[in-house]
Amino acid sequence: MQNYSEKELVAKRLKGQLLVIPDMRPIFSHWPSEQNEHYHTVKVIIDKQIAEQPMEDEARTAFYNMNPSLIAARWWPRSSEENYRVLVDLIIWFAYWDDLSESLAADPSTAENLRNATKILGRQSLGLATSEEDIDISNPLILDFRRIGGKIGAAYDEEQRKTFLAHFEKYIDSTRLEGEADLSETLPSLKRYWEVRILTSGMGILLGVTEFAAEVKLPRHIVSSAAYDSLWTTTVVISSIVNDLVSFKKRCVLSSVAILYEQVGNLDAAVQMSVAHLKILVDEFDRTANMLLSKFHLSSEEIESVSKVIDTLRTANTGTLEWSLQAKRYGVCDSITQTGQIEVVL
Repeated sequence: MQNYSEKELVAKRLKGQLLVIPDMRPIFSHWPSEQNEHYHTVKVIIDKQIAEQPMEDEARTAFYNMNPSLIAARWWPRSSEENYRVLVDLIIWFAYWDDLSESLAADPSTAENLRNATKILGRQSLGLATSEEDIDISNPLILDFRRIGGKIGAAYDEEQRKTFLAHFEKYIDSTRLEGEADLSETLPSLKRYWEVRILTSGMGILLGVTEFAAEVKLPRHIVSSAAYDSLWTTTVVISSIVNDLVSFKKRCVLSSVAILYEQVGNLDAAVQMSVAHLKILVDEFDRTANMLLSKFHLSSEEIESVSKVIDTLRTANTGTLEWSLQAKRYGVCDSITQTGQIEVVL
């Protein structure tokens, strides 16, 4: 008899089951959900740019299906056209680097070299390198961070650049954990899954440009507060749960939904538990946001800046949902019923 790993057994049990995800839009109905007015103009430019990149046809199709212009348009709907272009390029850079890193999971030495070289690239691009170091990277798509980081760095002061670099390096380092999780034959505990997912989702980099996207600078005592850290983490988990649900057919086993399914033995129950968690987190976000605005001593100008950032974090979450439902990446566009729920056979 063939011996199956825990992951393989879970995948076999899930195969052929009907996945039903209720309409999640009502959960976020009181949050802004918009699309950048420059989306269509920029998408034409970006699609042409992708067509000209030196990559395999499969990778190019994956980028078209991902539609980075739509992610950025939904995440940062109020950004100026110039900043929006930079943010789309950041999405492309991140997606490419993340896929490359993931492809090296079975080659730890090469993966570590990529991580070390990328951290040097990040420090140099943001004007925070302490010494001249050679970069062992020749891939033009990866090296494009020089231009992207330069644009972000030009808008940020030194304090903001150091904060962004810390998030950048934390994500790069965390991909070691992602590689280990991918290679493991067992499912992690839910607690361990979220410890790793919060780091490896890459949202640290993307949320690190929130002030750039909103064109504000937050007071230092807000950025370093436990409340702001909680708001940030809640944003990451909300978007990750939405992603775990919508991408379940594609990613299947290594997700919070699969871990819940393994615990309770029922797919519908696992989905309902995930949706219930979403509702709790949205309420928690709103309480924390209200506390930031009411309990901290802020000038009227600072209140405006904090409010803009809070709404930018909210559109990151509603943007993740809308992009996930509209883009071809997860293939659910044609599986949405008239009631708004998703029905997919695994």
